[in-house]
Amino acid sequence: MRRPNDVGGLPGGPVSPGSHQLANWEKLITALTAVVGPFQHRITKLDEFRRSREDLDHDFYNSLTYFELWAEGFVNLLEEKGVLTRKEVETRMSEMRGRA
Repeated sequence: MRRPNDVGGLPGGPVSPGSHQLANWEKLITALTAVVGPFQHRITKLDEFRRSREDLDHDFYNSLTYFELWAEGFVNLLEEKGVLTRKEVETRMSEMRGRA
C-alpha cells in the first residue's frame, strides 16, 4: 500500500519553483521541531517525525500545506510520546490567537 508521501510515478501538477515569505507560525514550528528534536533536547528523532507525518490519513495529508503537515505530525508525535496532548496544544494555540 502506498503511503501518502509516495507519489513516485504518479501524474503530478505544476510545481512553482519560487519561494514565499514564511509566516510567523511556520518559523515557529521549524524552531520547535529543532529544539525538541535531534538537534537540541532529543525528545524526538528525525525518522519519528517523518513517520508521524506519513501516518496521516491520505486525504488529510493531501489537503495540508507543507508546514501544516509538520504541525499535525509534530502534535501527533508529542502526544504519542506523552509530552503534550492535542487538547493542551489546541488550548495554548487559542490563547496565543487571543493575544495576536
